[in-house]
Amino acid sequence: MQPVTLKTMLVSLALLALALPSGAGASPDEEAIQARAMEFAVAWNKHDAKAMAMLWAEDGDLINPFGRTAKGRGEIEQLFAEEHATITKGTTYSIQPKWIRMVKPDVAVATWDAVISGIKTADGSAMPPLEHMVTVVVVKRDGKWWTVAARPMIPSPPPIPTPAIEPE
Repeated sequence: MQPVTLKTMLVSLALLALALPSGAGASPDEEAIQARAMEFAVAWNKHDAKAMAMLWAEDGDLINPFGRTAKGRGEIEQLFAEEHATITKGTTYSIQPKWIRMVKPDVAVATWDAVISGIKTADGSAMPPLEHMVTVVVVKRDGKWWTVAARPMIPSPPPIPTPAIEPE
């Protein structure tokens, strides 16, 4: 097995960047879905639970990374309001779209990487940023994209070591 060089890593990162959706080459629907994700980050950073929930379809649902569930826009707003009054009060949210898969012209699955910065412990000390991945199912209704299901999750390592796979 050959060592990974800086040049190899840079080429790999460049190829990965080309594979991710971006404004260039993205369809109008993909751009609209990405814009909705950015609207969520803006609403989060304003700590506006109503604006965050308004990105969901009326019948949408959410399971947060800690297993709390909310069904319907009203419960989703309540969940965000409670979190922004406690654990995520004063935090900032950043988002990086990863990919969008168009399942049908009016249905897509979108995934992005996100970071919540500024979370404090119960004693007020700073916690490290919470890096997580978000997968959403969105539907297009009346010309607008709405989240019908969101599943943010915190990736964790496998419970047991996995063997390295040697190239053939």
